[in-house]
Amino acid sequence: MRPLFSKEAGRRPGPANLGGFWSGPLDPGRRLVWLGLGGLALGLEIFSYAYFQGHLKLRPCELCVQIRFSMVAVALGAAVTAVWPRRPAGRLLGGLIIIWALVQGLIWDIRLEMIYLNAAAPGYALCSPSAVRFPLGLPLDRWLPTHFAPTAPCGADGWRLGGLNMAEWLLAVYAFFLLAFSGLWWGWRRTRLRPENADVTTKQEET
Repeated sequence: MRPLFSKEAGRRPGPANLGGFWSGPLDPGRRLVWLGLGGLALGLEIFSYAYFQGHLKLRPCELCVQIRFSMVAVALGAAVTAVWPRRPAGRLLGGLIIIWALVQGLIWDIRLEMIYLNAAAPGYALCSPSAVRFPLGLPLDRWLPTHFAPTAPCGADGWRLGGLNMAEWLLAVYAFFLLAFSGLWWGWRRTRLRPENADVTTKQEET
């Protein structure tokens, strides 16, 4: 006969006990999840080049190509995490790259929005139509000029959708990625703390 007050009976159903949301297709321990996040970031960079620059003939500015670079960096961090999705070292390295890329990209986007609003501080208004500096001194404007070489001043595109300019739409994009990454990281911590996963995680880290 099953005891009335057992350890199992006292458990409350939730993600930590029943698997739930984070043990299915969105399990942060699955490579496909991180490849999907990285693929989405890389897809946005390719879309910005193909649609805005190729189809609409909008020339990119310095901050525009830096924002493109941040999306590529998010894809790189997600790829690193996908290589070692259940190892703390892989999670840490990939996570740091993703967080840095999102925060730095958000800073660039806010600067662009300040220029759009004509309310920029003196340092924010500086935007070269022909030169750009990338982190670590990477000469991406020479390696892949079609994607990363600026050819227009910032805020001169005039594009709007639903009353919002490009920088304002990008704020929503960065918010989505920050929420998605935070949710995956939290989900990994929850699944890692499950008693039934402790032995599995230990064996995976030993191999």
